[in-house]
Amino acid sequence: MKTRIAIVFLSLLCLSVSAQKRKKVKVKLTDFTITQTKTLKKTGTQLFLKQVISDGRCPEGINCFWAGEAQANISTYKNGKWIDETIITFTPKKEQENKEWLSKQLSIPIEKIKSMVLFPYPKDSLKINPKNYVIKVAINK
Repeated sequence: MKTRIAIVFLSLLCLSVSAQKRKKVKVKLTDFTITQTKTLKKTGTQLFLKQVISDGRCPEGINCFWAGEAQANISTYKNGKWIDETIITFTPKKEQENKEWLSKQLSIPIEKIKSMVLFPYPKDSLKINPKNYVIKVAINK
């Protein structure tokens, strides 16, 4: 009888310890914006919007046969040092691929990433100042 109680107690203790370890590892994620002007921190992973290479998305208020696409050059820094530079294509067909890339860069599960969108969206006959571009990332908490 004492042996069973001891085994149950040890099992509960192990479950409790592993639950405590999981709580410590849990990362709180929030939405964020990748910009061209944000100062890089000295720790962690930072993404920097180097430039929007092209923006051929169908403008609001216009009927298009194709949704179009935009391309942006993004640099990745880790602990203040340049790691990689990638061209991301914003189009419905590339959405999953973009999430996979972001998941890898930030070391988070892909399921946490709701969206990665280039703003502002083009409007009929209005030119966008290249400095106004940002990439908005929505993360599930």
